Amino acid sequence: MPEPERLIDAVNGHALDYRTVKKTPALNIVAVKPGASALQVQRVLAAILPLAAAAIYFVYGQPLWALLGLGAFTLLGIFLPSWRPVLGFSRVVLLFGLFTFLINNFGIAYPYTNIFVLTGLLGVFALTGMEWKGLFFNAGKTAQYARAALLLAVGIAALIAAVFFAKPDLLGANPTPKAWPADVVIVMALGYAIFSALMEETIFRSLMIAFARQHMSMNVAVVAQAVVFGAMHYRVGFPTKAAGAALAFVWGLGAGWLVRKSDSVYPAYVMHFVLVLILFLVMAFVPSQ
Repeated sequence: MPEPERLIDAVNGHALDYRTVKKTPALNIVAVKPGASALQVQRVLAAILPLAAAAIYFVYGQPLWALLGLGAFTLLGIFLPSWRPVLGFSRVVLLFGLFTFLINNFGIAYPYTNIFVLTGLLGVFALTGMEWKGLFFNAGKTAQYARAALLLAVGIAALIAAVFFAKPDLLGANPTPKAWPADVVIVMALGYAIFSALMEETIFRSLMIAFARQHMSMNVAVVAQAVVFGAMHYRVGFPTKAAGAALAFVWGLGAGWLVRKSDSVYPAYVMHFVLVLILFLVMAFVPSQ
C-alpha cells in the first residue's frame, strides 16, 4: 500500500512527493466597480466647489459670480445624470446663497433674511422626498450631550469675548444696543438668542448636513457646513472679518460635532442659545476699550 504522502503521476510514471512541491499562491481577484475613480473625482469636486462659491460670495463679496458658477455646476445633475447623486451639498449651498441674495435685494438684512431662507430651504427639502427624520429632529442622545453643549457654549463665548476685548477691530463692531434700559436689553438678548439658534442651527446643522449626507460621510459634512458658516460670518453677523470667520468655523464645528454624536439637532440649539445669550449680555454691559 503506497504511503499517503506519496502520489504517482499516472502520465509520466514519476513519483511525486507533495511535501516537496512548491505551491503557487492563489491570486486574490478583487472586483473594481467601473468608473470608481471617476466617482471619487466627482465627490471631491462636489465638496470643494460649493465651499469655493461660499468664499467668493461672502469673503470676496461677489455673489453673482458665486451663484452663476455654482449654478452652472449644479446643472450637471440635469444634463449628466451620473453627477446627480453627488450634488446634494451643491444644491443646498446654491439655494442658501440664492435666497439670501434675493431677500437682501428687497432691503431685508441679516439676521431677518434667515426667516425667508429657512422657509425656502424647508420647502425645497419637502419637495425632494427626503425623510424628515434626516433633519435630526429627534431626541437622540440629547440628554447625554446637554452638558457638552453648555461647556462648548461657555468656552467658545469666552474665546470670542476675549478676542473682542483684547483686539476689538479683529471681530467687527459691537452689535449690541447701548444706553438702553437693562431689562429691555435682557429681554432682547433672550429673544435674539432664541431666534438665532432656531434659524441658524436649522439651516446649517440640520438642512446643510442632511443634504451633504447624501454623498458625504458625516465627518466631512460637519466640516463642510462649518466652512460655509464661517464664510458667512466673514461679512454678516457677529463675529465678522477674518478672525471672526475663523471663530465661527470653530463654532460650526462644535455644533456639528454635537449633532453627529447625539444624532439630534437639539444639543446644537442649546449650545447656540447659550453662546449668543452670553455674548449679547457681556458685550452689552461690559465696557470695551
